[in-house]
Amino acid sequence: MDLDILTLRYVAVGNEPFLTSYNGSFVNLTFPALQNVQNALNEARLGHVKATVPLNADVYDSPANNQVPSAGRFRPDIISQMTEIVDFLGKNNAPFTINIYPFLSLYGSSDFPFDYAFFDGPTQIVDNGIQYNNVFDANFDTLVSALKAIGHGDMPIIVGEVGWPTDGDKNANTGTGYIS
Repeated sequence: MDLDILTLRYVAVGNEPFLTSYNGSFVNLTFPALQNVQNALNEARLGHVKATVPLNADVYDSPANNQVPSAGRFRPDIISQMTEIVDFLGKNNAPFTINIYPFLSLYGSSDFPFDYAFFDGPTQIVDNGIQYNNVFDANFDTLVSALKAIGHGDMPIIVGEVGWPTDGDKNANTGTGYIS
Protein backbone atom coordinates (compact mmCIF):
# COMPACT_ATOMS: atom_id res chain seq x y z
CA MET A 1 0.00 0.00 0.00
CA ASP A 2 1.36 3.42 -0.95
CA LEU A 3 1.43 5.70 2.10
CA ASP A 4 0.96 8.76 -0.10
CA ILE A 5 -2.61 7.77 -0.88
CA LEU A 6 -3.63 7.50 2.78
CA THR A 7 -5.38 10.42 4.39
CA LEU A 8 -3.45 10.01 7.61
CA ARG A 9 -3.06 13.43 9.23
CA TYR A 10 -1.77 12.86 12.77
CA VAL A 11 0.26 10.36 14.75
CA ALA A 12 -0.19 10.21 18.52
CA VAL A 13 3.00 9.89 20.51
CA GLY A 14 1.99 8.36 23.83
CA ASN A 15 -1.25 9.10 25.63
CA GLU A 16 -1.47 11.42 28.63
CA PRO A 17 2.20 10.90 29.61
CA PHE A 18 2.24 13.68 32.21
CA LEU A 19 -0.58 12.44 34.41
CA THR A 20 0.33 13.29 37.99
CA SER A 21 -0.35 9.67 38.95
CA TYR A 22 2.66 8.61 36.80
CA ASN A 23 4.98 10.49 39.18
CA GLY A 24 7.06 11.96 36.35
CA SER A 25 7.92 8.60 34.74
CA PHE A 26 7.55 9.96 31.19
CA VAL A 27 8.48 13.61 31.67
CA ASN A 28 11.96 13.30 30.17
CA LEU A 29 11.00 10.75 27.50
CA THR A 30 8.04 12.39 25.79
CA PHE A 31 9.69 15.30 24.00
CA PRO A 32 12.53 13.21 22.50
CA ALA A 33 9.96 10.63 21.34
CA LEU A 34 7.89 13.39 19.72
CA GLN A 35 10.97 14.73 17.94
CA ASN A 36 11.98 11.27 16.73
CA VAL A 37 8.56 10.47 15.31
CA GLN A 38 8.15 13.83 13.53
CA ASN A 39 11.71 13.70 12.19
CA ALA A 40 11.13 10.16 10.88
CA LEU A 41 7.93 11.32 9.17
CA ASN A 42 9.77 14.26 7.62
CA GLU A 43 12.64 12.06 6.43
CA ALA A 44 10.15 9.63 4.86
CA ARG A 45 8.68 12.58 2.95
CA LEU A 46 5.51 12.33 5.02
CA GLY A 47 5.90 15.73 6.65
CA HIS A 48 2.23 16.46 5.99
CA VAL A 49 1.53 13.93 8.77
CA LYS A 50 2.00 15.65 12.11
CA ALA A 51 3.13 14.04 15.36
CA THR A 52 1.29 15.24 18.45
CA VAL A 53 1.07 14.21 22.10
CA PRO A 54 -2.44 13.62 23.50
CA LEU A 55 -2.32 15.21 26.96
CA ASN A 56 -4.71 15.14 29.86
CA ALA A 57 -6.18 18.41 31.07
CA ASP A 58 -4.16 18.02 34.27
CA VAL A 59 -1.14 19.54 32.47
CA TYR A 60 -2.64 23.01 33.11
CA ASP A 61 -4.77 24.74 35.68
CA SER A 62 -5.52 28.09 37.23
CA PRO A 63 -3.99 29.09 40.57
CA ALA A 64 -6.04 28.30 43.67
CA ASN A 65 -6.50 32.01 44.40
CA ASN A 66 -7.75 32.81 40.87
CA GLN A 67 -9.77 29.88 39.48
CA VAL A 68 -10.77 31.43 36.15
CA PRO A 69 -9.86 30.39 32.59
CA SER A 70 -7.86 33.53 31.84
CA ALA A 71 -5.42 32.62 34.64
CA GLY A 72 -4.61 29.25 33.04
CA ARG A 73 -0.99 28.13 33.09
CA PHE A 74 0.88 24.89 32.56
CA ARG A 75 1.82 23.06 35.75
CA PRO A 76 5.01 24.45 37.28
CA ASP A 77 6.61 21.00 37.53
CA ILE A 78 6.40 20.46 33.75
CA ILE A 79 6.47 24.01 32.37
CA SER A 80 9.87 23.56 30.70
CA GLN A 81 8.83 20.28 29.02
CA MET A 82 5.48 21.73 27.95
CA THR A 83 7.20 24.78 26.49
CA GLU A 84 9.61 22.55 24.51
CA ILE A 85 6.74 20.41 23.23
CA VAL A 86 4.53 23.35 22.30
CA ASP A 87 7.42 25.18 20.59
CA PHE A 88 8.17 22.01 18.59
CA LEU A 89 4.51 21.51 17.66
CA GLY A 90 4.35 25.14 16.51
CA LYS A 91 7.54 24.86 14.47
CA ASN A 92 6.10 21.80 12.72
CA ASN A 93 2.58 23.22 12.25
CA ALA A 94 1.18 20.44 14.41
CA PRO A 95 -1.83 20.79 16.71
CA PHE A 96 -1.97 20.57 20.49
CA THR A 97 -4.07 17.52 21.45
CA ILE A 98 -6.01 17.51 24.71
CA ASN A 99 -8.27 15.00 26.45
CA ILE A 100 -10.93 16.68 28.60
CA TYR A 101 -13.18 14.77 30.98
CA PRO A 102 -15.48 17.34 32.60
CA PHE A 103 -16.81 14.97 35.27
CA LEU A 104 -13.33 14.64 36.81
CA SER A 105 -13.82 18.13 38.25
CA LEU A 106 -16.31 16.57 40.65
CA TYR A 107 -13.45 14.69 42.32
CA GLY A 108 -11.36 17.81 42.90
CA SER A 109 -13.91 19.35 45.24
CA SER A 110 -16.99 18.00 46.97
CA ASP A 111 -18.54 21.46 46.45
CA PHE A 112 -18.09 21.41 42.66
CA PRO A 113 -21.48 21.98 40.95
CA PHE A 114 -22.72 18.75 39.38
CA ASP A 115 -24.76 20.62 36.77
CA TYR A 116 -21.68 22.58 35.66
CA ALA A 117 -19.78 19.33 34.97
CA PHE A 118 -22.70 17.80 33.04
CA PHE A 119 -23.94 20.82 30.98
CA ASP A 120 -27.14 20.48 32.93
CA GLY A 121 -28.13 23.60 34.80
CA PRO A 122 -27.84 27.20 35.78
CA THR A 123 -24.33 27.26 37.30
CA GLN A 124 -21.99 29.64 35.51
CA ILE A 125 -18.85 31.65 35.99
CA VAL A 126 -17.87 34.91 34.35
CA ASP A 127 -14.27 35.72 33.49
CA ASN A 128 -13.36 39.00 31.81
CA GLY A 129 -16.88 39.36 30.46
CA ILE A 130 -17.05 35.81 29.08
CA GLN A 131 -19.82 33.66 30.53
CA TYR A 132 -19.08 29.96 31.02
CA ASN A 133 -22.06 27.64 31.48
CA ASN A 134 -20.09 24.39 31.72
CA VAL A 135 -16.71 23.13 32.80
CA PHE A 136 -15.76 21.90 29.31
CA ASP A 137 -15.75 25.41 27.83
CA ALA A 138 -13.97 26.84 30.87
CA ASN A 139 -11.40 24.03 30.76
CA PHE A 140 -10.76 24.55 27.04
CA ASP A 141 -10.22 28.29 27.53
CA THR A 142 -7.90 27.56 30.46
CA LEU A 143 -5.75 25.65 27.97
CA VAL A 144 -5.91 28.54 25.50
CA SER A 145 -4.69 30.87 28.28
CA ALA A 146 -1.85 28.47 29.16
CA LEU A 147 -0.81 28.38 25.49
CA LYS A 148 -0.98 32.19 25.28
CA ALA A 149 1.22 32.46 28.38
CA ILE A 150 4.04 30.67 26.54
CA GLY A 151 3.54 32.52 23.27
CA HIS A 152 1.32 30.10 21.36
CA GLY A 153 -2.20 31.48 21.71
CA ASP A 154 -2.90 30.82 18.03
CA MET A 155 -1.96 27.12 18.07
CA PRO A 156 -4.61 24.77 16.65
CA ILE A 157 -6.14 22.51 19.30
CA ILE A 158 -7.63 19.05 18.81
CA VAL A 159 -9.84 17.53 21.49
CA GLY A 160 -8.73 13.91 21.32
CA GLU A 161 -11.01 12.45 23.97
CA VAL A 162 -13.96 13.80 25.88
CA GLY A 163 -16.52 11.98 27.90
CA TRP A 164 -18.74 11.33 30.85
CA PRO A 165 -19.22 8.05 32.70
CA THR A 166 -22.10 5.78 31.77
CA ASP A 167 -21.20 2.91 34.09
CA GLY A 168 -18.96 2.09 37.02
CA ASP A 169 -18.68 5.61 38.43
CA LYS A 170 -20.65 7.27 41.20
CA ASN A 171 -21.67 10.04 38.76
CA ALA A 172 -22.59 7.70 35.89
CA ASN A 173 -25.90 7.91 34.10
CA THR A 174 -27.29 6.59 30.85
CA GLY A 175 -27.80 10.03 29.34
CA THR A 176 -24.10 10.73 28.88
CA GLY A 177 -21.25 8.94 27.19
CA TYR A 178 -17.66 8.76 26.07
CA ILE A 179 -16.47 10.09 22.75
CA SER A 180 -13.02 9.39 21.37
